Amino acid sequence: MFGWIRYIFLFFLACPFLALSHHSVALNFTQEIVTVEGRIKDIKWINPHASFVLEVTNEAGEKEDWLVELLAVIALRRSNFNFDALTNGASIKLSGRNGIKKNTMRFGEAILSDGTSITENAFFYRRDL
Repeated sequence: MFGWIRYIFLFFLACPFLALSHHSVALNFTQEIVTVEGRIKDIKWINPHASFVLEVTNEAGEKEDWLVELLAVIALRRSNFNFDALTNGASIKLSGRNGIKKNTMRFGEAILSDGTSITENAFFYRRDL
């Protein structure tokens, strides 16, 4: 009689762990830190993840687009992220975790043309990880 209650209890006990795995950076990004330079275009300050396209000139001199993913807008607001610093057309040097898919990366640190450093939150980007 109480057997099914045990299974329901175990299911709800496991739910938080399933949510953590869904939000894992390891699902889409490697531990490898890459650095690229380019011009920002097509910024999307939306949930569940903000993103922008970075137009980069590769070693062959060809332009290629990199999709850069950030935290959700609400999480960026909570960490006092400087939204005004990243604008369409701005040139930046960007470091972050390389994506599993080609030309994708997880935002880590952006260095603006004036030398200003922009990060989402120190907890989410550590060079030693």
